[in-house]
Amino acid sequence: MLILTRKIGESIVIQVGNRIIKLIMVEQDNGSIKIGFEAPQDIKIYREEVYEEIVKQNKAALESDVNRLGKIKTSIPKLVKKDKKQNT
Repeated sequence: MLILTRKIGESIVIQVGNRIIKLIMVEQDNGSIKIGFEAPQDIKIYREEVYEEIVKQNKAALESDVNRLGKIKTSIPKLVKKDKKQNT
């Protein structure tokens, strides 16, 4: 972990490839710090607790989809047999 000290109005620049994210210390009040972000619009910036909830919901949706696919996979042979019996 990198720990930096910044004053109000000072910035931190993060470069990933040719993309730049700039964090600006905006205000400090009663032990909290307001930080401004400048980044390309397609880069999503989340508070950690929001990001963790998004990841949790995505995993749950994926597991649900996998379970549904498993049910479909086991149902198809039964449907095919049933269809063959009806067509004969």
